[in-house]
Amino acid sequence: MRLENALVLVKTRVVILTIFVAWVLSFISSPQTAWLDWVLLVLLFWRVYQPSRVSLTWAFAIGILVDLNQRSVLGEHALMYVCAIYAMGHLFHKIQYSSVLIHALSATGLVFAIQLLRAFLHLLFSSHSIDLQPMLWIALSAPAWLLLAWTLSRAARSNAVAIWITDK
Repeated sequence: MRLENALVLVKTRVVILTIFVAWVLSFISSPQTAWLDWVLLVLLFWRVYQPSRVSLTWAFAIGILVDLNQRSVLGEHALMYVCAIYAMGHLFHKIQYSSVLIHALSATGLVFAIQLLRAFLHLLFSSHSIDLQPMLWIALSAPAWLLLAWTLSRAARSNAVAIWITDK
C-alpha cells in the first residue's frame, strides 16, 4: 500500500487527535518565541489527505482557540488558517496525484506565504516592527510533514494499530 493510500483510509478520530496534539504543541510557542505553527501544518496535512474532514469552519474555530492560547490579536490565526485551508483546497487539485514530497514542499511554500501575510498585517495595523525570525522555522515544515506522513502510514500498516487508525 502506498503512503498516500494509507492516509486516505484514516478515521475521523485520528484526524481530531492529531489536531489536538498540534494544538497542545502550540502551548509551547508564544508570540515571543519562534516555532513552527504545528496547528497550521496539521490542518494543511489533513486538507490534502482528508479534504472532507477539514473545513473552513474548523480552521476558523481552531484559529480562534490558538489566538486565545497565545494571547494574540483575536482572529489573527483564524484568518491565517482560513486563508491557508482555502488556498490548499485550490492547490490540492493540482498536486492530488503527486508524491508526499511534493505535498510537503507545497505546504511549506503555503506556510511561508501565510507567514508573510501575517507579517504584512502586523506592519499595516500595528506600530511594532516586523520580526522575521519565525520565517527560519518554516524550513522545518517539509521534514515535519514527511515525519507525520511516515508515522501515520506506518501505524496504518501495522496490524495492532491499523484497526484503531484506519477503516480497513
